Amino acid sequence: MSKGKRNKSGVKGVCKHRGNKWRANIGFKGKQINLGVYDDKEDSIKARKQAEKEYYEPIK
Repeated sequence: MSKGKRNKSGVKGVCKHRGNKWRANIGFKGKQINLGVYDDKEDSIKARKQAEKEYYEPIK
């Protein structure tokens, strides 16, 4: 899973939001799903990782 050139978080689907906030999202079946805006980058990363398990792992 690669991240974009402008990605500041180092994690695909996690990006800087307004002020000092972080936003998490995931793409699934051609749609972007907003996972929320977080004060802490690590919380945003956790939300993304959890969503990966929920959305991607059941597909085999």
